[in-house]
Amino acid sequence: MNNRKVAQLSQSGLDKGNKLSLLISLVVFLFLLGMPTFASQFHIPVHATAFVVSSGVVAIALLIILITRIKLHPFFALLIASLFLGIVNGIGVTKTVKTFTHGFGGQLSVTGVVIGLGAMLGGLLVQSGGGDKIADIIIGSRKLVWMPLSVGLVSLIIGLPNLFEVTFVLMVPLVFSITRRLNVPLLTVAIPMCAGLMTAHALLPPGPATIIAATAYNASIGETTLYGIIISIPVLLVGAYLFPRLMRHHLTVGIPLDLTGSAHTHSVANVPAKQPSLSTALFTVLIAPFLMVVGTVGLDFAPQTGFIQEMMQAIGNPIITLGLALVYAMVFLGRDCGLQPEALLAIVKKSIVPIVGLLLIIGGGGGLKDMLTAIGLSDIISHLATEWSIPPLLFAWLIAVAFRIALGSGTVAVSASGGIVAALLVANPDTNVALLVLATTTGAMFFSHVSDGAFWLFKEYFGLTVPQTLRTWSLLVTIQSIVGLVCVLALGVITGA
Repeated sequence: MNNRKVAQLSQSGLDKGNKLSLLISLVVFLFLLGMPTFASQFHIPVHATAFVVSSGVVAIALLIILITRIKLHPFFALLIASLFLGIVNGIGVTKTVKTFTHGFGGQLSVTGVVIGLGAMLGGLLVQSGGGDKIADIIIGSRKLVWMPLSVGLVSLIIGLPNLFEVTFVLMVPLVFSITRRLNVPLLTVAIPMCAGLMTAHALLPPGPATIIAATAYNASIGETTLYGIIISIPVLLVGAYLFPRLMRHHLTVGIPLDLTGSAHTHSVANVPAKQPSLSTALFTVLIAPFLMVVGTVGLDFAPQTGFIQEMMQAIGNPIITLGLALVYAMVFLGRDCGLQPEALLAIVKKSIVPIVGLLLIIGGGGGLKDMLTAIGLSDIISHLATEWSIPPLLFAWLIAVAFRIALGSGTVAVSASGGIVAALLVANPDTNVALLVLATTTGAMFFSHVSDGAFWLFKEYFGLTVPQTLRTWSLLVTIQSIVGLVCVLALGVITGA
């Protein structure tokens, strides 16, 4: 049988599966939609708690089917699942829409601004050559034994203000260059790079995951950053150094012959001929997290009122600190590279485009969170978790793991977990909220597989098979997730959370 016929049969089977999934979802939707009216008409008792829980389970199943089978955009899937929850639980169409839009706006009120500023900052760092400068200086001609940690550290630093995919594409040419220079297997460089990216993405603001969870739980960004830095050290060490050493016999894949993997071409940013200084590039990346930590720690020592207290609150605010970092980057990166204001504004404008879809997903997660609260499901889950004596930090990690495996995307997993986990804070007010954020984000790292875009990014760029990708990339992020959980629980014991 030729390849074309196989492809046609596969597509036909997929189409049939999608139609069947859609039909089942529609039948269940209509059943639950009419169930309250039917029960009321014939005086059939319906236990409210059982119905709310059942509708929540169906909504999550519907969400998974819409994203993984129907291939609907996650925002529309979140919207449909949220509307479904509100309508079947009888809160009315108008209130359902208002609840969703309120949650959408509330989630983006801080998160959207922070991620937008981070994207602009990352765009300036990449296009000015600042990222290349950091990589060249830190990696340089280090001894081979330090290469994995150097690559991991560079990826973490460059990944702070950037989305995962942006930094991945930026770092891939450097990975190939180091592989050839040192004559080592490709994955011994690629895995430390990805370990650094995942550490930054999951544990350190302004990464989307930490910002989303911190907004959902009303956590201090500065405190989250402080704990994130502590946890990122062992997570990076294990992912970038220990894992490649333990797996070295399985990391013998060479560089793809065309340096493009099996499907992608590696575009290099059109950077100016003159690179910025290392100090300018590093300061651009580190000024925001540094100020947020200073602001958070400073509040513990500042007077309760007055100028110093106001100043500490200001520099601990992520919007202010990222805004300052962006202004610094536009002035000093632009000066070092000789970029005109028009070129700087063009870079900033271009860097916003890739995050539009991400912002919709984040807002949709906020809408779902408010809907779970409105129908009372969050309170029910919180009560059950309390009765079962599940520690809040472990519960947050498990919920995020479940959504990660079901939905694929770590960002969507964090957004979807917010409403369920946030309800725990009512029953457990002594929980360390910053650690709850990191428990959620480390859970969302767990086992990236075929429904995650990053899985295919890693596979295609490095020319791997699916089994090879599962043994390397998927295993890497799973181990990092577990190490992150252990660190979160340990900090919880130390802080009494």
